Amino acid sequence: MPGNGGRPRFRGGYFAHIFRLFLAAAIAPALAVSLVYSSTAGAALRREAESRARADAASFAAAVGEIADRAAESLALLAADPDIQSLLSETSADPARSARAARRVQTLFSRDNREAEGSVLGLRGSPTLTPGGAAADRDPEVYGSWGLFRLLRERPGDLAVLGRRGTAEDGETTILSLARTVAAPGGEVLGYAVADLRRSALVRAAERSRIPAGAEVLDPRGNVVFDLADPGREGYFEDELAPWNSGGGPAPEAPIPGAASGYRVRIALPAGLYDGFDRTARTVAVLGLLGSVLVAAALAFPASRAVTGPVLRLARSMREVEEGDLSIRVEPSGNDELGDLARSFNAMTEELAELLRNAVERQELLREAELRALAAQMNPHFLHNTLAAIKSLAKLGRNTEAAEAAARLGKILRAGASRREEFTTVGESLDLVRDYLAVERIRFGDRFRFRIEVDPALLAVPIPPLVLEPLAENALTHGLERKRGTGTLRIEGGLEGEDALISVEDDGPGAGAERLAGLRRILAEGSLPDSDHGMGLAGTNRRLRLEYGPGYGVSVHPGPDGTGGFRAVVRIPARVREAAR
Repeated sequence: MPGNGGRPRFRGGYFAHIFRLFLAAAIAPALAVSLVYSSTAGAALRREAESRARADAASFAAAVGEIADRAAESLALLAADPDIQSLLSETSADPARSARAARRVQTLFSRDNREAEGSVLGLRGSPTLTPGGAAADRDPEVYGSWGLFRLLRERPGDLAVLGRRGTAEDGETTILSLARTVAAPGGEVLGYAVADLRRSALVRAAERSRIPAGAEVLDPRGNVVFDLADPGREGYFEDELAPWNSGGGPAPEAPIPGAASGYRVRIALPAGLYDGFDRTARTVAVLGLLGSVLVAAALAFPASRAVTGPVLRLARSMREVEEGDLSIRVEPSGNDELGDLARSFNAMTEELAELLRNAVERQELLREAELRALAAQMNPHFLHNTLAAIKSLAKLGRNTEAAEAAARLGKILRAGASRREEFTTVGESLDLVRDYLAVERIRFGDRFRFRIEVDPALLAVPIPPLVLEPLAENALTHGLERKRGTGTLRIEGGLEGEDALISVEDDGPGAGAERLAGLRRILAEGSLPDSDHGMGLAGTNRRLRLEYGPGYGVSVHPGPDGTGGFRAVVRIPARVREAAR
């Protein structure tokens, strides 16, 4: 019967015949598959989850062991240091020896050490080296038969490890103490070298091990030294506390290797994990039921003879569509279901062609909008830092320098307000960089120098605005500002084939290997950071990749001498298409 805009309705005979064949073939295997999956899937999933939990526990235990091993190695170096031994053997400290000993402790346990805080305790009035002053329970004369000191007296040459909750000089909580005896060459005990592990170091170790729920570190007596989820449990024995929630199953445990041998970690399984297995098993059973439908398809062969010809034509046409030819059309075979399928196929290809044209247009519009949004995000950041410099000068009463800084800022703002083009030039960008660095030079005085050496052939090369400015700002605030003494910022540029290379380099402390690797990954992906931190490099790189393609952008390198420094290199085409100008 005609209908649906002139198209014939589906006739029920063909559909009913195919439906009966599939239904008869699917009922028997579906029942069997459902029973098998429901009885075996839950057990298999539990075993897999427990295996992963044991692997997580072993990973966390290894991470804690590495932290303890590093602290133990530093303590061994302190105990063997001749300046520390000499210092502890004297009743009145030699200032030169005290300074060398203090530097040794600061070198091995610097303030930048985010894992442990170190100290040296003397006996019988000899000098001590303790950041922030020694705690009351760290007096060997009073507590010599208690805690760490008792363990060291029982085993003079061994490393002592004890759970102890304390506070570091910077206010962070410490939870585990390691100690070694400092002895004279003749064997006389002179004092003790102690390292207190920070709680935050174990929290980071748990995060790196990707612990899904909670984690604890326990000493050989069952005392809770560290609890990731509930610090209030720390310092108590596990039999004094409420049962630990571990998702309804046994908590996986793993021994800590190395210096903290005898300690162990255990992790909690996610709450409701075992309850979810039953739901997962039912889901697997349903998927098995769907799989049985594929078996039933083999029984449809008698019906396939009637549809082989039209279906093959549709299949060939679909392959051509997959290869990109959206102009293909199929001649309907009649007014049955297959004829309607051919007409639907033709309507689909027409709609796909239209959708593709619209998607290409939307992508071009999105690319232009993203470029404008990134540029807008960089301007407030650049302005904020410059105004902060002027504010600092005003507070210090350096009014002449503040006025000069304000004048240079006004020059920068006028240049930005008058720019209406999508591009500026390398020369104009360098002029703004000089003004920005001149403002910062007023604020910092002789703490840094800057030198700009760029091939004159580059000055007229077109470049998007706000490319060089944030890189110079990044080198100053994250490099030279953290350096002790005078620093140097160098901007160099030249041609390499048909490309222009401009480097911004500082001789500050540089970035660590892990940080440098993370920056290179973000820059290689062309992505943006999750927060405002890193926008100067990643945002600039993103803009250049959107404008010129993945072969261009920003790359980062360590300083040339290998002892510090940071270098960002911008690569852009030396000539751009006329439309981009």
